[in-house]
Amino acid sequence: MSLTRRLFLFLGMGMVGLLPVHAQSSYDLYGSARADALGNATTASLAAAGVHANPAAHAGKPETALTLYAREGFGLSALRYGATHVAVPFSWGTVSGSASTFGFEDYREVHLSASYARQFHFGTSRSVHVGLTSRYYHTSIAGYGSTGTLGVNAGFILTVLRSLALGAHATNVTGSALTEDAPIPRTLAVGLRYQALEQMRVLVDVFKDVRFPTSVRGGLEVSPVSVLTLRAGITTTPVRFMGGIGVHLGPLRANLAAEQHQELGWSPSASLRVQW
Repeated sequence: MSLTRRLFLFLGMGMVGLLPVHAQSSYDLYGSARADALGNATTASLAAAGVHANPAAHAGKPETALTLYAREGFGLSALRYGATHVAVPFSWGTVSGSASTFGFEDYREVHLSASYARQFHFGTSRSVHVGLTSRYYHTSIAGYGSTGTLGVNAGFILTVLRSLALGAHATNVTGSALTEDAPIPRTLAVGLRYQALEQMRVLVDVFKDVRFPTSVRGGLEVSPVSVLTLRAGITTTPVRFMGGIGVHLGPLRANLAAEQHQELGWSPSASLRVQW
């Protein structure tokens, strides 16, 4: 069986839930190597960035930020993913836009997004960030044509204490679908971020896709020195292990990550963030 046929079979079976694991799809990629290294347990993280991150995370940032991201799924060039995301703050909130592409010549997913987020303060140490994303999904398959649809995501992050935050992120709240047999994933993630020490953060998410079992995600982030961050993550259902590093040099944030899937192998990723 050719590579193209194997990929179509794998993607198709995953989409209809016949595989015990998710098919590799851009729906599952958050758009930053930092998120990859933390097992995507970033729902409550105010430092989250990327195409599919909780839109509430962009609120309250004082600087414009541009993120570039690339990933190769399971070492296959046909599963390459590229994305760019930019967030611009204003006095009335933060506006962001993003674009991503995934796949190969015969199968291609493209997402275009526009988001708005705003921060509200109450008390001396508490705040709530809220965000909304409108996303256009487009998929084309050689020999079958192409189709697209529009969906809406929503999220919030509540700072409960200086060291503790609670977040939630729901995707495709409109229940949109590319076709009757190809719904856009509807997911809900609820997460906690705990600042255990000044240079250590622990993140935990509970993630549910309506088509698949509940998954628990966890991540640990440690900064031994100001310019370096070490990360590790793990997820269940399916079991995946992640790790990565981040380097901070002035306005630049460079991150590398690698994911090991128990059945499918390794997926490397990298992202570069510039803020000004």
